[in-house]
Amino acid sequence: MGGLVGMLRSSTRPATEQVLAFLTFLSLGIGVGLLLGWATGHDPGVILGNLFEGSVGSSISIGYMLTAAAPLLLVAVGAVICMRAGQFNIGQEGQVTLGAIGAGFVVFHVDASGPVTIVLAFAGAAVAGAGWALLAALLKFGRGVDIVVSSLLLVFLAEQLLTALISGDGPLHDDGDGVLGGGTASQSPRVPEKAMLPTIHILGVDVPLAFVLALVAAVLVAWFLASAHAGYRLRILGQNPAVAGTIGISAPRLGSLAVAASGAFAGAAGAAILMGQSFQLNPGVSSSIGWSGLLIALAARTNAGVSVLLALVFGAMVAGGGLLGGDGIPVDIVNVITAAIVVALLCPPVLLAAVRRRRIRRSVEA
Repeated sequence: MGGLVGMLRSSTRPATEQVLAFLTFLSLGIGVGLLLGWATGHDPGVILGNLFEGSVGSSISIGYMLTAAAPLLLVAVGAVICMRAGQFNIGQEGQVTLGAIGAGFVVFHVDASGPVTIVLAFAGAAVAGAGWALLAALLKFGRGVDIVVSSLLLVFLAEQLLTALISGDGPLHDDGDGVLGGGTASQSPRVPEKAMLPTIHILGVDVPLAFVLALVAAVLVAWFLASAHAGYRLRILGQNPAVAGTIGISAPRLGSLAVAASGAFAGAAGAAILMGQSFQLNPGVSSSIGWSGLLIALAARTNAGVSVLLALVFGAMVAGGGLLGGDGIPVDIVNVITAAIVVALLCPPVLLAAVRRRRIRRSVEA
């Protein structure tokens, strides 16, 4: 009996420790963020109350939270694939922008039924994001250009491309039928109603289709990386490129595919934003979701399952932040709290690694 208890304890201890460490540092991050809010003259109780009410306080709030979490999760799971292959693509912000552009061309120029338009828009967004990311991969494996540098520079190029397309005589420019600034501002027309993403009513909550798709994507990516043969080859490439080469894994080919897959997911996030949140292309349509999704992947330690939880946390911060303005609290306070949470969530792996090293040293000394 004692042996069985010991086996159960040893098998569940790592997961328990990870959960406890995650919750502890998550609480610390929120606490530090609230403390910073208090230091700038704002009531931590009001901030926390608004964040709770705006994110999970009602079924409508939960719907907003899931809507905000959907594109973040898509970007994060794509970044996880890329990082597992040992490629550090940081251009998701630009790939989200290209995805929104690709979806925009379909939504505004393809005459089809609503479901067909939505499917084609996601396909166009994924292709546009993958193609934009593939440029950085080709520069790395073809010319030796650091993928960090090239993918970052492509972000700024994507933003300029978007501005050109939605300004003046651009093919995505609003010629006068837009909601605000029609015909003059740099923006696209409003997404037609048939192309707006629907919701699915589950347990009293209108769950956005984009979140369902993102959740399915996260599950498939987690399975792919853990069980699929191609996922196994990808992990070997990321862990030891030399060994990968000896068993016939082509780093340029598999690495490029991983980067392109990352861009495809980021592009799909752009479609989710256009058809589920902004409903209009404008210069800030990506709303830093590419950067936030990358942070989620980093904080999740390239774990697709953990990315789901963190995307919900980030989504809650975004949804809850909408209520702060009503009490005269700058929404920037949310960014401060979010930053504190990100820093805090980077700590558990370091702490757990230190604990493991200490246990190993003790077992050796014993």
